[in-house]
Amino acid sequence: MHLDDIEKVIHVAGSQNLHTTAKHFNVTAGALSKTLKKVEASLATKLFNRVGKTLVLNDKGKEFVKHSSDLVHNYQQLTSRFKSDNHKFNAVIAGPAILLKSGLKRLLIPLSHLPCSVRINNVFEGEAISQVASGAAHIALVTREALYNSQHTNLVAVDVFNTGFSVAAARTHNLVQKKLLALSKSEFAQSAFACPLFSPLCGLEQGIGSDGWQDEMAERNIVFRCSDYSALIEVVQSGLALAYLPDFVIDDLALTKITVKGVNSHYSEGIVMIYKPSTADGWLNKLMHSL
Repeated sequence: MHLDDIEKVIHVAGSQNLHTTAKHFNVTAGALSKTLKKVEASLATKLFNRVGKTLVLNDKGKEFVKHSSDLVHNYQQLTSRFKSDNHKFNAVIAGPAILLKSGLKRLLIPLSHLPCSVRINNVFEGEAISQVASGAAHIALVTREALYNSQHTNLVAVDVFNTGFSVAAARTHNLVQKKLLALSKSEFAQSAFACPLFSPLCGLEQGIGSDGWQDEMAERNIVFRCSDYSALIEVVQSGLALAYLPDFVIDDLALTKITVKGVNSHYSEGIVMIYKPSTADGWLNKLMHSL
């Protein structure tokens, strides 16, 4: 069993998908499957249970990943001690695309002053947290709520920003053109709305629109359901529909906020960067403390 074989096992534990991990290591799914079988054969025990199309760690697997993650990281720290300050390393950042778009701004400039290459993993919050916990990623951008619900108690969060959510329209939308920025519930229900099929943060279907809007407060006329968040943004920017979006997205796209009379539609979500200090390299501890 080689160290890179162990790294593949750790990554599969986080992704729970052969094809995702195979793509990460630039190998075929078949070759990766053989590696997993080789590791299990050398240990004389099964590490994973197959549940549908996912690979889930069993109890032995969880114990193996817990100890092997520390082993891999200790090896990386050991070798880093004897490398020059100019040695190039690979920094891995994970998170949902919608958070990476804004949150990366705080990381890219300080990282540009370090001798590193940067890999960005566009994954949902649950996998991003698992990647940091397993050592497959150094930093993840997630909501504080997702971290709180993850049951990982050995990760540290650094606040990035807080964001509210609002109904928004493009400047070309008929309502904005007519300066109708405060709608009654009946007017709101008549306007075409665009919603994601799944939450852009966790990847799960959440309620009617999966965007956090509480439809019991005010009904919507959902005309567009988008499986891809970029498609949702395209629909909104075309002026064809309203959408319920994070305020930082609204600001980035120069959209106009629409209010619904008698409805308190605003709530706040904390966005954080997380890392695992117990196994962090010197550069990572220094970077996170500087933020």
